[in-house]
Amino acid sequence: MEEEQIITAFLCFWLAVSGAALGSFLDCAVSRWAAGEPGFLKGRSRCASCGHTLGIWDLIPVFSFLYRRGRCRYCGERIPAGCLASELAGALALAGLGLRFGPSRELAQWAALAALLLALSLTDREKRIIPDGLLLAAAANRAAWFLLLGQGKGEILAAAAACAIPAALLALVLVFEKLSGKEAMGGGDIKLLFILALYLGWAEMLLTLLAACLLGLVWAALTGHGKGSALPFGPFLAAGAVLTVCCGGPVLAWYFSLF
Repeated sequence: MEEEQIITAFLCFWLAVSGAALGSFLDCAVSRWAAGEPGFLKGRSRCASCGHTLGIWDLIPVFSFLYRRGRCRYCGERIPAGCLASELAGALALAGLGLRFGPSRELAQWAALAALLLALSLTDREKRIIPDGLLLAAAANRAAWFLLLGQGKGEILAAAAACAIPAALLALVLVFEKLSGKEAMGGGDIKLLFILALYLGWAEMLLTLLAACLLGLVWAALTGHGKGSALPFGPFLAAGAVLTVCCGGPVLAWYFSLF
């Protein structure tokens, strides 16, 4: 194995560990926020069923959940599967970005975005809300790295072109809602798409939408969500964006080679 591959493997391992820990922290913080607890970013972790303070061996991301078979070791009640899902999402997202970008400045930009996307996905899951503060933080992250990476006019034009995708979708949604009298898409989802357009090209935006729709359909089929039931779309947009960044290049190259 070459030195560069060893460094990348080492980087991805620790990114996965960090991502799992981040997912665990964010899941706990968002759950407390959704329950209206004051100081939701502070305090020891505890079981949601019995209230027992959790020890260090209860808080090892992924491992503790699997070792205890998804149950609290104090009261035996089931731990929500969302805890494991959050940890795995964080681990896979950061490891995938590490594999895509390697040890580079671009990795820092995308890792920060992935953390924000995970946070807003959890808030959307819990309360059907995508906080404007998280969206503004994602926009600020892009602006900061735009300067740090020395990007210029070409990237500005690319972002403007990419914004045409959510703008067109917004127009379609407004027309549909006007004609049907039903909500077609949440305002937070549209705003999230505009934020993603600051990071992705127009073709990547289309691929993100396609991936998000497919992931949503698969999730609905697996979980038994019937037609007309509410399903937060933010997590699927976030997952679609990360998948597009990590794996979308070859897909788009193949597609454009057909013409």
